[in-house]
Amino acid sequence: MFGEKYNSDNRKFSLFIKITCTGTKKFRIWAEELQKKNSKYADRVIEVVGTRTIHFSFPVSPKTLFVGCGNIQNPQDKDFKVELSEGKLMDYNVWLDAETKNFLNLCIPFSQVCGFESASNNGRLYSSKDKEFNIKFFGVISDSGKINSTPARIGHTTGTIEVAKAKFDAYTIPMRVIILLHEYSHKFRNPKIGLQIGNEIGADINALYIYLGLGFSKIDAICVFANVFLKSQTKSNMERMRKINDYIDKFEKEQFAKKN
Repeated sequence: MFGEKYNSDNRKFSLFIKITCTGTKKFRIWAEELQKKNSKYADRVIEVVGTRTIHFSFPVSPKTLFVGCGNIQNPQDKDFKVELSEGKLMDYNVWLDAETKNFLNLCIPFSQVCGFESASNNGRLYSSKDKEFNIKFFGVISDSGKINSTPARIGHTTGTIEVAKAKFDAYTIPMRVIILLHEYSHKFRNPKIGLQIGNEIGADINALYIYLGLGFSKIDAICVFANVFLKSQTKSNMERMRKINDYIDKFEKEQFAKKN
């Protein structure tokens, strides 16, 4: 296995990871905060035929990263080479109002630390400095004693977001961010463009505009949405997935914002 500390120093950047091996091998590559559990910033499984380079996006990063890489089929394998190089983060000139920036100042730090912080049965409270936004951190989300499968939800009246640690622990930081932005968009973005608070596709698109604009990876967004939808393969969820993929494709073609 390959493992290396990387001085990320809370910077914004892209990390290019070149893997060289003999023949065809399947690797898992990940980046997490050094010595912090449930703190992955990226986690990929890829097939390498000879040589392949992938990149991880870090719109946010911890002080120190640990970058790991291992052969999934043979964990003892050392017959491969990993090279790391840094590049500019690819983000976009999206327009963010003061309200959204305020929410991001709660959403992103929470996403970075919640994997190694404790939750509570009553909902451990995380708030923005002005108390405008609130996240209640539960072990699981339940209704009248019955566990709800949702990773997060927002009160349509209160605007308080409830988060389930049992779900969020398994997510990467970007996955947590897109889920929280989706919930935020229900209450605080949908009505601004004439949509009902409960409109799911509106919340998806509003969240993706912010998320992709900041430079977060589309892969994490697609994976976490697909994971949620696979548990409920309704016609409306399949339509949501199609529209999410279509929006991401158009966003990358700079139809909604230009690359910085």
